[in-house]
Amino acid sequence: MPTSDEVQRRLAARIREIAKKRGVPLAHLADRSGTSRSHLWNVLAGAKAPTLTWIVAIANALEVDVAELLARRG
Repeated sequence: MPTSDEVQRRLAARIREIAKKRGVPLAHLADRSGTSRSHLWNVLAGAKAPTLTWIVAIANALEVDVAELLARRG
């Protein structure tokens, strides 16, 4: 079983990967999802834990399923 830290690292990596693939700068992702840029950076850095509501907002902004953000790759 993965730890919550591992899941959060995987989530951050997937957000970065999908945003890059779709050509969405992370600063724009914050704006598109309705979250603050500082909160986005803190979650991506592992300094803050994402809420389910936050994850759904990010997934919607990236136009992917929540499951896609949490999917294990490679």
